[in-house]
Amino acid sequence: MHQIKPTIKLFTSQDEDTNAITINNLYLDHQDNHYQFPGGTNDAIYVFTQSIAIYILSSNEVNGTMALNCFMVPEPDPVNSIYLHNQQHIERALGHGWNELSLATIVEKLIDLLI
Repeated sequence: MHQIKPTIKLFTSQDEDTNAITINNLYLDHQDNHYQFPGGTNDAIYVFTQSIAIYILSSNEVNGTMALNCFMVPEPDPVNSIYLHNQQHIERALGHGWNELSLATIVEKLIDLLI
């Protein structure tokens, strides 16, 4: 598993009637492909690749949440994902002392929960 630093952009749309701008999603550009995934303010985003898989780990310390979205190249939407809603869910999924684990280990443990 290798960590990469791709370009991540914000996808928005504008309502023609009200002129309101809506944040629809984030998307990642990697090797001329685009991958859509959810994200929020204060999310730390880490991206890993392994073979034809792309894993996007989002962590938000302020909200105490964590998510993993899994993609298969070149599909733009996640093929699987997991969302941990609070610190208790994170600790249940990753174990006590999870915050001392490497990012790659956290991704591997979350992948195991998806299988």
